[in-house]
This record gives sequence, C-alpha cells and structure tokens, in this order.
Amino acid sequence: MVRTVLATVLALLSSLVLAQGFVIEQAPGPGGQLGPEARRRLEQYRPVFELQNSLRLMLELDKQKNLSFTKAQAQKLLPILKDLQTRADLKPADAEKILVSIEDKILTPAQLKWMDETQLKRQQELRQRRENGGQGGQGNNLQGPGPGGPGGPRGGDLFQAIQQGKPFNPFKEDPAKKSLTDLVALLSKR
Repeated sequence: MVRTVLATVLALLSSLVLAQGFVIEQAPGPGGQLGPEARRRLEQYRPVFELQNSLRLMLELDKQKNLSFTKAQAQKLLPILKDLQTRADLKPADAEKILVSIEDKILTPAQLKWMDETQLKRQQELRQRRENGGQGGQGNNLQGPGPGGPGGPRGGDLFQAIQQGKPFNPFKEDPAKKSLTDLVALLSKR
C-alpha cells in the first residue's frame, strides 16, 4: 500500500505539492515541511514528473478499447523510451521536449483525451481522500519501507538528488523503472 501511495504521489507531485501547498512529511526542512527553496527546486522538475505520469498512463491506455497503440506509434515511441532508460540525468527541459513530442507527434486526440480525463479523475480522488482523512490526509510520506525499516532511502534519495542538483532520472528506480520497462516490452511486440 505504501508503494502504491509512493507511486501516486511521485506521479502527481508537481500538482499536489506546488499548486495546492501540499505538505510532505519526511522531506528536508523544519517539521517535515518543504521550504520555499525546496518547493522551487521541485517546481523545476514538474516536467519530469509529468512525463513519468504520462508514461505510466500509457500502459493503461493501451488496454482501452480503440485506444491501443498502433505499430507506427510503437516504432516512434520505442527510441524515445529506450533513451529514457539509458540517461543518467533527465533534465526538466528535456522531459518537457519529450512529452511535447509524444503528445504532438505520436498520440491521437482520442488517446490524449483519455489520458487527460483519467489524470483529472485520479487527482480528484486523491484530493477527496486527503479531505476525508484517508491516505495522505495531512501529507504524504514519500519514503516507503526499505532497508533499515520505515523511511528507507527511496523518498529521501529523491529529494536529496533534486535538492543537491545531482543527476536525477526517475526511470532508473522503481516504480518508474518498472513502468517504463513494461511499456517498452509492450510496444516491442507490435
């Protein structure tokens, strides 16, 4: 359950953290709240998280009636996705260019519509859970269980890499790595 929440939070991080003043527990800063500098750095990475979320949604998109990827789309997407797998660092500007290219040159209007509607629905569900005191009621703990017990390195490493300006590519670690690998495998069969 914690990993599911982690994946959801990472995918929606930009809109939840920044647009709604979301508090993230266990993040650097007094009381676990993000300070202005941390928020600014995370805001810079919004395109990276949007790309991550879009690729995760593409796995589900392919299962929808009349929306699955064509062979031509797969041939265009595969080089982009394989490049993401090999990058040590994914700069926000590069992520934005990749996402714009996918949306403008590869996906159909019907596919984009489904992705947008699904994303909005999930944001509303998450917001409602928060308001009802469910998972993430006061904030979200981005650190899932890991070596050393609760609060393992996953969430902390994410923040440290971004905050310290170290190379960051979410597709090098799960859950984004698995989603990308699964999408590449799916499209390779076309």
